[in-house]
Amino acid sequence: MNLFVLALTAAAALVLLAEINAFTLRQQKMVSIYALECMAETGIDVASITKLRDGDLGAANDRAAKCFMKCFFEKESFIDGEGFLQLENITAALEKDYERAKIEEMLVKCGVQKEDPCETAFHAYECYHDHYQNL
Repeated sequence: MNLFVLALTAAAALVLLAEINAFTLRQQKMVSIYALECMAETGIDVASITKLRDGDLGAANDRAAKCFMKCFFEKESFIDGEGFLQLENITAALEKDYERAKIEEMLVKCGVQKEDPCETAFHAYECYHDHYQNL
């Protein structure tokens, strides 16, 4: 696994960290810090974070969840301050574990800019969740 995968699946924050063995202690610590900061910033509740972690994205499809993902992505440099996905940063994180051509193919589907940054981040997370097994 790599940092991008962690950022996407670690939206569930501390609960997920116990399941991840391949990450450095520093990466795990930063994920925890980012998640806690984003929880405070967005007001997302623990139940929604659990739903994000478990892939129940339909149930966690509210403004707080979407903006949590935007916050998290911004801290990981996967989205910039203006809400634009940083596809090269995402690719760089993923290509440690996956073929670049497959990543680029997935990003054609998942790297879509939406009407606002929170929508963009949530769509990218949701799309990745639906397509990561093809990497």
